[in-house]
Amino acid sequence: MIPSKAFAQVILLALSSLCLTAQAKDLLAVGTSFSQIFELQPNGEYTGLGVDILNRFAQQQSVNIHYQITPWRRAISMVERGQADILIGPYDTPEREANLAFATKAFYRDNMVFYARVGHEIVWNGDYASIKGQRIGKMQGWSYGPTFNEQTKSFNINEFVDIKSGIERLSRGDLDLLATNSRNTDAVLAQIKIPKAIAPITPIIDVQDGYMAFPKQAKFDPLRQRFDRFFEDMIQNGTFTTLGQKYRVTLPY
Repeated sequence: MIPSKAFAQVILLALSSLCLTAQAKDLLAVGTSFSQIFELQPNGEYTGLGVDILNRFAQQQSVNIHYQITPWRRAISMVERGQADILIGPYDTPEREANLAFATKAFYRDNMVFYARVGHEIVWNGDYASIKGQRIGKMQGWSYGPTFNEQTKSFNINEFVDIKSGIERLSRGDLDLLATNSRNTDAVLAQIKIPKAIAPITPIIDVQDGYMAFPKQAKFDPLRQRFDRFFEDMIQNGTFTTLGQKYRVTLPY
């Protein structure tokens, strides 16, 4: 029979071993291509503020993080099902909180805006009644805030899987407005040629903060908690501010 003190030591050693094993596994982080947040370069390298944060987290935790860019809804589904460990960059919504565990703090901030063709008169003063008859495009799976969702329920909305398609349709005159964010849209505009210039109009639709999110299952809680502690340290020691400046991303803090 093992003495109680010796038995306790055996249990502690076993638990320590389990913790080390859990931390030593490979992790999969997924998302869709978000300019300055999560991007795949031609040389096969993943870059962006989200990647830089997670690479530093992996180094501190002595784990390996693999990355995968997929269509946005698939990425969300993979994390909801526990097929991936981390979702990079989702906006926090009550609907998503039902199936995802969000990090305590966001790591970037976006202004959601309408883009319109330059020279095309659009009356938008923040009152959705003023644009009810307009042909509006938005991105599939994106969150634009509760006011937008409620006010546009009866609107003529076209959804796009990628921003490039929405931009091209707006530029050709197939849409009157495109609801998107400046960060992603300006990055795509810098890479393509369109027949008619487009530009954001004011006022903004809403402000959305982007987070890291994790599977809701309890077995992923330690990973999320370790990330929260790590990220709080980044904020306090100034590393996070430096990274935000490097990637030219608006930070929530």
